[in-house]
Amino acid sequence: MSSARTCNLCILLVCGCFGFIISFVGIWHYSYGMWKTTNGSHIIIKHDFNGTVSPFPLFSSTPPTSNLPNRWTDSDYQLWKQEKYFPPNKPRGSIVYMVMTGDRNLRSRGDVMMCTFGMTLHPSRLFFVGEASSDRRLPVYDVVPRLTRRPVDYTGSMQKLAQGLALVTNKINNGSYKNEINWIMVMDDDTFVTPQNLEPLASEHDHRRSLMIGTATCGVGFCGGAGYLISRALFDQFPKFIKKCRPIPGYPQSDQFVPACIKRKTQVEFITRPEFHSQPPAVYSSEEKPQDHPDSLARAVTFHFVKPAENYISLWELQQTHINGRVNKINLHT
Repeated sequence: MSSARTCNLCILLVCGCFGFIISFVGIWHYSYGMWKTTNGSHIIIKHDFNGTVSPFPLFSSTPPTSNLPNRWTDSDYQLWKQEKYFPPNKPRGSIVYMVMTGDRNLRSRGDVMMCTFGMTLHPSRLFFVGEASSDRRLPVYDVVPRLTRRPVDYTGSMQKLAQGLALVTNKINNGSYKNEINWIMVMDDDTFVTPQNLEPLASEHDHRRSLMIGTATCGVGFCGGAGYLISRALFDQFPKFIKKCRPIPGYPQSDQFVPACIKRKTQVEFITRPEFHSQPPAVYSSEEKPQDHPDSLARAVTFHFVKPAENYISLWELQQTHINGRVNKINLHT
């Protein structure tokens, strides 16, 4: 009996270790710049890409992540709001980031986002939208209608996207930085984003046209997990109708019915780019990876379902090491 238990424990340990290793395959491949880049082309909602298979071996090492609970503190947030973490001569960028979240994720996913890409952004460029009216570590706003039952359930949470877009659009239009903003980036609180890659991608498109840019996997418009960009010309039209967007038959989720609503009310053009990923890195490093994202990881803008927090932070640290190394290499040759 004891021998059988020991055997079962060994099997569980081996399986657990193997699963942990697999979860970081994409992170290591991506972080060390081993993926080929695309030629920068994009298409208008077509899915005729040819897939490729990763030739790279499996790495078993993972970077250490220590002291996770103290990565982002109350004092860090105050310093960030005072622009102490933002270099005075750095351009603020033309993109505002809107993160969909909920109360239960503020001290986990929210803190992780703040201590990674969030702290690199100017305070005027980041909004968390959820059901909390304030928070000691995040710039969060309550966008759920006042009469909605609390705690907010699934149905109530489906209102966050339209109401959040209304709030962020209003903040932009009434802010001193109004003329600096060309795009809104919509994303979930478990979406990994790379601002250094998103800004140049956005610059390839004309914000004066009514555009939504992302990856089309929800039947209409774009799924929020991979994130999507909304152009200035498009979100300038939101005050007329966006709060009225409601679920419709066949489209119960906000990532479906809100884009469908936008499509009905405007002349929006949906553009899909393979740099937006609706799954974590490991999915795209396997032979079964989605066929609509060929060779796109070297310039990846987003990944989805990057959790737990240790994975998110490890991917960020490794990625920034790679980006900084690439920049230093370029500087050496100039």
